[in-house]
Amino acid sequence: MPLVDDSSDESQSDSYSETDDADLRSTTSLEDMSQLTANMLLYKAARARNITVMLDALSQFADINWKNNDDNGRTPLMQAIFGVCVPC
Repeated sequence: MPLVDDSSDESQSDSYSETDDADLRSTTSLEDMSQLTANMLLYKAARARNITVMLDALSQFADINWKNNDDNGRTPLMQAIFGVCVPC
């Protein structure tokens, strides 16, 4: 018998997970990744919170301080923060 009723939490986390999954698929599909530079790959993977792809980009010598001039000079670290902080 569970001590805490978490049934209401499941419905909230399920809807959030579906959104996250769609974001992950849209930013890290194999077709897209094959045409990205290591820096852009790190940038997009950071936003999607995809650690595996981030490590792959770093192994390809992605610059952790690279700035995306097409997105207000944001860095991969900024993207990682924006990926967690939805209202940002």
